[in-house]
Amino acid sequence: MAFAMDSSRRIVYSVLDLARDQAKGAADAAFWGVNPIELAFPRELAEVGFGVVGPTVMPVVKRGGVEAAADEQPTADETDTRLSTTARLTASAPFHVISDGTYVVVLRQSIGDAHPDAVYKLTNGGCSGNPARTDYGLDGTKKVPLVRDTLLCDRFVLVEGKLKPVLEVRYRRSRHATRAESTKDTLGTEDMEGRPFYEPTQELSFIRNLSQGRFAAVLVPTAVNNVQRWQFFAHNDATGRVDCFNVEQGVQGLFNTRGTRFYTSPDPVYRDAVFERDPGTCPFTKRELVPVTSSDGHAETALRLAGNDAHIELGDVEALRFTGKPYSIEAWVKPEGIDGPVLARGWGLPARPEP
Repeated sequence: MAFAMDSSRRIVYSVLDLARDQAKGAADAAFWGVNPIELAFPRELAEVGFGVVGPTVMPVVKRGGVEAAADEQPTADETDTRLSTTARLTASAPFHVISDGTYVVVLRQSIGDAHPDAVYKLTNGGCSGNPARTDYGLDGTKKVPLVRDTLLCDRFVLVEGKLKPVLEVRYRRSRHATRAESTKDTLGTEDMEGRPFYEPTQELSFIRNLSQGRFAAVLVPTAVNNVQRWQFFAHNDATGRVDCFNVEQGVQGLFNTRGTRFYTSPDPVYRDAVFERDPGTCPFTKRELVPVTSSDGHAETALRLAGNDAHIELGDVEALRFTGKPYSIEAWVKPEGIDGPVLARGWGLPARPEP
């Protein structure tokens, strides 16, 4: 399978079909598709880690570039299939295609907020690229873009020589993956009007400030059977550094930003023999299993401050000014008792009391 991007930022592909009848001695080059096929992207975009919010539907744009009004329902022939899908969010930059053995995964850089095809968030939760609208969400005085130089991910399945979007199960009335409209709502791959649910484009908004398609992604195995992790490397154009991200692959093959908690025996003697994905009872001690913790680095640890003058010295403030830009230091504070205000003193250190 071969992929390419044309001058209009359309991603096309061709499939090498060796299953067709082959003339004796014919070269493999004769079995590529005659014409490349344009990759069809979904009409919805979801931000990874914010599944409870639900996906954002792209505006419907008619042929000629005019955005349809809310009460208009253009036919398929009247609709611009690129501007009405997340295909319009593709930046003119190198993209990556990988396979996890089940799906073909296309990873691409999104456009910036100044691009002519950019769309902006509306106060009602939708988005639009119509400059005449007055209901845009604002950050100060600026419109909030739906995407801005982040990483987009789409999955496809190969069916009869063509890449098809992945169907998704949702509640049929609410059209939401986890939130039902009522007790009568049922799950399915189509809504009440028979429109199929396709997996939305996934935006990895934490991989930001991309430029020129300078990112790489790979699925890596772990010490746990059938558990893989996404490993991303991305050049951050704002800092000039290469950011590294490691995210667990979810059960459905996408991204589990919360990670999976594993459990083991409460008795150190049996911890090498007990390893479970869910809470339960230790078969040896008959006591409840405890979470597996790591002794590497400083994750899953905390500092306990006691006494009247307990504090933390962060050292020379100049050492924190890596980029010469404003910065902040954040901490989670959990007081044992709240008899008065919780104060944090330092270089703008915010305190977030946690009940």
